[in-house]
Amino acid sequence: MASFVSAPDLTLTHPVTNVDLPSGGRLDAAAVLSLRAPVASAVADGPVLVLLDVSGVDGVSPSGVAGLLDLLRVARSRGGDLRLHGASAALQHAFTMLGLDAVTRIYGGHDEARGLLAPRAS
Repeated sequence: MASFVSAPDLTLTHPVTNVDLPSGGRLDAAAVLSLRAPVASAVADGPVLVLLDVSGVDGVSPSGVAGLLDLLRVARSRGGDLRLHGASAALQHAFTMLGLDAVTRIYGGHDEARGLLAPRAS
C-alpha cells in the first residue's frame, strides 16, 4: 500500500478553480505550458485550490511530469494546492514508476479532490 503525502491544510482566499487540459490526451511540455498561465493566474492573488482533470490523459512524457511538478510548486508556494483528479492509467503508471505518490496523488474524482468526499482506499 502506497503512502501519500497529505495535501497542505488550506486557508483559501478564493474559490476553487478548475483547469482543464487541452484536448489531445498527451501530457507533454506543450500541454503543461498551456496550463502554466491559468494556474499562475489562479494563484496570483493568494491561496487557491486548483483542480486539474487528468482523466483524458492517455500518454505522458518526462517533460509533462516535470511540468506538473512545477505547477504543483507554483500553487503550493502561494499557500494553495494543485490537485489532479480522474482516471488516467498512463499518468498513474508514471506516478507509480517515479515514486511521485510521495509528493502528491491523483484523486478519484472532482468531489474527492475538493475534499467533499472521503478518499478511497488504495
